[in-house]
Amino acid sequence: MSNTQTSRLSPSFAWLNVTQFLGALNDNIFKLFASYFIIALRGPESAARVMGISGVVFVLPFLLFSAGAGVLADRHSKRDIIVIAKALEIGAMLLGIAAFLMRSELALYVVMFLMSTQSALFGPSKYGIVPELAPREQLSRANGLLVMFTYLAIILGTAAAPFIGELAGKDYRLAQNACVGISVLGFAASLFMRRTPAAGTQRRITAHFVRDIWQTLRRIRGDHYLLLAVYASAYFALLGAFLQLNIIPYGIHHLGLSQENSTYLFLFGAIGIAAGAVAAGKVSGRNIEFGIVPLGSLILTAAILSLWRVGPVARAIPTMIVAGLGAGLFIVPLDAFIQFRAPPQERGEVLAASAFLGWIGAMLAAALVLLLGAAGVTPATGFLLMGALTLILTMATMKVLPDFLVRFIGLLVTRLAYRIRVLGAEHVPMEGGALLVCNHASWVDALLLQATQQRRIRFIMDRDIYNTPMLTPLFRLMGVIPISMRDSPKKIVASLRDARRAMDEGFMVCIFAEGAITRSGMPMAFKSGFEHIVKDSPYPIIPVYLGGAWGSIFSYYFGRPLSHWPTMLRYPVTVIFGAPMPATSASGEVREAVLELSCLYYNDRKPSRLSIGETFVQTARSNWRRPAVMDTSGRKLMYGHALTGAIALAESLAPNVGDARMVGLLLPPSVGGALADLAVILLGKVPVNLNYTASDESFRSAVEQCGIRTVISSRLFLEKLGRFQELPGLLFLEDVSPKITAADKLRAWLKALLIPRRMLARPHDFKADDVATIIFSSGSTGTPKGVMLSHHNILSNVESVRAVFRFTPTDNICAALPFFHSFGFTCSLWLPLLCGFSAAYHPNPLDGAKIAEVVRENRSTLLFATPTFLLAYLRRAKPEDFASLRYVIVGAEKLKPRVADAFEEQFGIRPLEGYGATELAPVATLSIPDVEIHGVRQAGVRLGSVGHPLPGIAVKTVDPETGERIPPGKPGLMLIKGPNVMIGYLNNPEKTTEVLRDGWYNTGDIAIVDKDGFVTITDRLSRFSKIGGEMVPHIGVEEAYHRALGKTAQVLAVAAVPDEKKGERLVVLYTPEAGDVEQLRQIMHESELPNLWKPAADAYHPIEALPLLGSGKLDLKGLKDIAGKMAG
Repeated sequence: MSNTQTSRLSPSFAWLNVTQFLGALNDNIFKLFASYFIIALRGPESAARVMGISGVVFVLPFLLFSAGAGVLADRHSKRDIIVIAKALEIGAMLLGIAAFLMRSELALYVVMFLMSTQSALFGPSKYGIVPELAPREQLSRANGLLVMFTYLAIILGTAAAPFIGELAGKDYRLAQNACVGISVLGFAASLFMRRTPAAGTQRRITAHFVRDIWQTLRRIRGDHYLLLAVYASAYFALLGAFLQLNIIPYGIHHLGLSQENSTYLFLFGAIGIAAGAVAAGKVSGRNIEFGIVPLGSLILTAAILSLWRVGPVARAIPTMIVAGLGAGLFIVPLDAFIQFRAPPQERGEVLAASAFLGWIGAMLAAALVLLLGAAGVTPATGFLLMGALTLILTMATMKVLPDFLVRFIGLLVTRLAYRIRVLGAEHVPMEGGALLVCNHASWVDALLLQATQQRRIRFIMDRDIYNTPMLTPLFRLMGVIPISMRDSPKKIVASLRDARRAMDEGFMVCIFAEGAITRSGMPMAFKSGFEHIVKDSPYPIIPVYLGGAWGSIFSYYFGRPLSHWPTMLRYPVTVIFGAPMPATSASGEVREAVLELSCLYYNDRKPSRLSIGETFVQTARSNWRRPAVMDTSGRKLMYGHALTGAIALAESLAPNVGDARMVGLLLPPSVGGALADLAVILLGKVPVNLNYTASDESFRSAVEQCGIRTVISSRLFLEKLGRFQELPGLLFLEDVSPKITAADKLRAWLKALLIPRRMLARPHDFKADDVATIIFSSGSTGTPKGVMLSHHNILSNVESVRAVFRFTPTDNICAALPFFHSFGFTCSLWLPLLCGFSAAYHPNPLDGAKIAEVVRENRSTLLFATPTFLLAYLRRAKPEDFASLRYVIVGAEKLKPRVADAFEEQFGIRPLEGYGATELAPVATLSIPDVEIHGVRQAGVRLGSVGHPLPGIAVKTVDPETGERIPPGKPGLMLIKGPNVMIGYLNNPEKTTEVLRDGWYNTGDIAIVDKDGFVTITDRLSRFSKIGGEMVPHIGVEEAYHRALGKTAQVLAVAAVPDEKKGERLVVLYTPEAGDVEQLRQIMHESELPNLWKPAADAYHPIEALPLLGSGKLDLKGLKDIAGKMAG
């Protein structure tokens, strides 16, 4: 599980790890040096006695001074205590040289005592400083590293001591210099740690250390989990010491090993502990995963019990490694939990008490080994007894705290099946009550959420699911709170009170506010019940978004859960926690916050984004022999042929394109047009599909703004168009294609099959926000604005559409929308080519008969159009022509109910209306068919609405004047946020700033977002009209009049009224200062404006004066009202 918000472990923690590693290394080397030296003085027969005394001398300071060391750690900076301890270590090691020179057994024991004393002083500060140097979410990892390096130090020290002794010729006076050097390095490393503040306790050190330890344990007894962790840590010390001490006689008596070789068996255990420590830190992730403890205990128990059955050395070695692995899994979460859970002001004392009990456990282990030996019990039987005791205690713990292990098993299974990424983890409170409000995308959402948290989450669940016989005990164990809309009011209130009580007890509670899993991929309305849970409380509401769960096998994406095989192992899911919201937040506000997090989910994918070209290469290779593109000229290409042809065309175009960044395309929707776009993309250039219906002035402006030097076109197409034949830089496909030789095609085919997609289609220094295309949209002055759309914009919009329409390779789209239109560029060109289904192109969307033929012959299942085009199809197509259609999606202008009804009556399928803009790449909202599965019906269509925002897109309405949020059901200025929002306008930062703020795009439209999330456009605040699917700027038309009249003051205004055929039509309201109507008609007749921009001859209406606001600005609403009355 990854978390972008997780801080990296600090350099100070790294220096702490170095310091403690060197300290543990020195402890082991010096203890062995001293033991070897004393045994040499007394003779080999004294080895057992010497090792026993050494053990007592080493343990005694921990018993005597741990309590005082804990108080010091809480009274002073722990970093300062560590530095002092390391300085004392240097002194002790220098005294060690003197003791060796004196050849004094007593002096060496004294130095050993001093060395252990500084270790006892070091211990509470070493562990207590970890939470001060490592962030909360890294505590498990930090402790895993500490334990790993401690046991690596034990391993290295055990191996290094005899090696250094031999190197020094067994002159331990000389060898002791190595210990001095190590202690100096440890002191130096401690100086690099940052100074931490003192905890501030006022308690003093006393001589009554046992009483102090007892009082510390009494103070924490109210925290049962903390006390249990301390006792468990002490038992681990007992168990570890027993294993270390008993393994030597076990090796001698049962395996036939020497004493020295038996010692090495424990080193294998130490290797396992180091591995287990790292594994515990990794499995825990950002949590302190307490559930690992019983698992580690079970593994450790199994390994110890297996030692009872004596076998060869080859079996004992892996058994010891497994025992160590279990021990590492056992102790790391306990250490991290004690550090985290202990009150900061007495953390040192708690750690000291834990260490004290641990050393008591170690002494008990030594006594137990002696007693068992004296009683004639074999070492193997000793392991059996200790294993049985551990098993009993493990079972008892699991009975007392079963939810920890169950939760951990659930977490383990979840992480094996899902790759979970966490964003915004810092927004989740470390303690205290909180209400998580999350979208509901699949049956495993609760598991996914719990897998991100150490803290237990109490989930609110539908009572019918809770009452599932096989699952009720599990739900009860995990503290699930059942509720149902069918419950009596009294029962509902009781459930809400249970949720509130859980937060009062410090739990986080999670509610899936939609009340059901989404059936369509669109979020449903948030029910307001959760408002009652937090009413009049201090608890925050945390909005949560689960990204990626929709589309998994446990979602309804494929119809029914588990009706489809998994598409990949470790399915990627992102869990995003939003900033806390006050308890007074309404359900609509929380829903908006959750949807805004969905934008973050898509935008977070930028670093791993492929380019559009790479994505096409990937899709083509997966669908090599499937149909890709075809057109009414008879051309048809499979995906393999399309990729090969695009590569060959790109190589042929490359010399002509040169180093130009942008390349113009002047082609209709066709196979040739699609291949040309693909070729330009594969070259790493920006394709600019030029609007061949625009005026000459607008066309030239677009070319100049982009700095286009090369325009790819077709001679045949331009002849039919009757324009642009003399355009500079023209490059005709008819001239390029014949130059592609058979060898070129073979080379392209081999590249299409074999070259890595990154080398084949990734632009140099690619970033997801790089411009993928420029699409020109009319500006308020009539000058076209170049909308810069990135690879991320296009790909995200395609993914959003695919999330709610499950396309299959057998789908076919009848694609007649021009590529210079954003609707055509994204939906007609890239949607099929990136999703793996086919497109059938025709250059004229108004040719109803031909469109009908295309749909009929290709069995098209999708049709994108404008309402104006639907009227043509109603006139020319027969019902059987459109029988294969699954979806008819319309946009670009308002869909009249009468048109939708007529289309449904004639063809048996109702058009689905959406909303978009060039600046939105273009689809923002969409109506989809209603879905009903498992008794839950999710509405996707509402009369007069343009549907819901697509996944990953957020919509809100605000007051046009103040910018304040408008509640659901009220009209307001519509703002849209999402990964589809353009980069900006080409070379026009001022206009970009006008419409983009904090990631929100100002649509200029007035809309209502109802409580269910449906968006209804009620008006256009910005002065544009959509006529026949094209944007017509009122100001641009007005300026044409004013220029011709030579007027500087505004003497006329252009408005729009509804039109059944084209969506809207223009109306000119002119004052007496504008002159007579014939003059105005003549001006427009002679104008170079596009025909769509020119008002009809009967569109002129005289008025006395233009309506103005108090500020002197034109009253747009008043203007529209006048136009409606006069034109009506």
